[in-house]
Amino acid sequence: MENENLDLDIKPAGNKDLWLFLIIVDIIFLCVFGFFLYKHFSARLFEEPSAPAAVAEQVEQAEMVEVPEISETAVVVGQEPVKEEPAAVVAVEPVKTANPQAEQPEVKPAAEPEATAQEKKESILIKVNPKSKYRRVTFRWFGEGKKVSIVSGFTMAKPQPLKKRGEYWETTLSIAPGTYKFLYVVDGKNTLDPYAEEKDGRSLVVIE
Repeated sequence: MENENLDLDIKPAGNKDLWLFLIIVDIIFLCVFGFFLYKHFSARLFEEPSAPAAVAEQVEQAEMVEVPEISETAVVVGQEPVKEEPAAVVAVEPVKTANPQAEQPEVKPAAEPEATAQEKKESILIKVNPKSKYRRVTFRWFGEGKKVSIVSGFTMAKPQPLKKRGEYWETTLSIAPGTYKFLYVVDGKNTLDPYAEEKDGRSLVVIE
């Protein structure tokens, strides 16, 4: 008898749970169905253009059509173009001289210019730096040679080599202002600078 009473008490509890589950399922189904209905009708309402807007677009397109202009020039049909005839060419015969072997005046060749003196080249370039008491002096040797150097008091009596720069030899030194005598040593021979002043058998440079 006790077991039968327990079975009667359990059955009502199971029925309540089943009905609660069915109610929840129905509510979910109604929400989903309502959402799809709202989406369908709202899309149709907002996507369809209004009639006045469509009419306005057609009017604007009609106004944008351009009417081609009619040219004012008239065309004559059946009239052939007038052909211009070329002008007559008259041949002119050369006039023959009475004496074709007449002597022609002799043309004397222009006199050759006299040989000019050798142009003076800048063999010494001096650059002044206001911030320094020394001057940047560039010496150039324009003659031929295989080995060229310069010797002077500003080189401490030791030959300072020059480097080949195309058609001349060159070196740049820092020298204090003053008057100096110098010589080039070309292939072991003391040589004067042909473009500088000379004094006492040596080339002279004045640095201010």
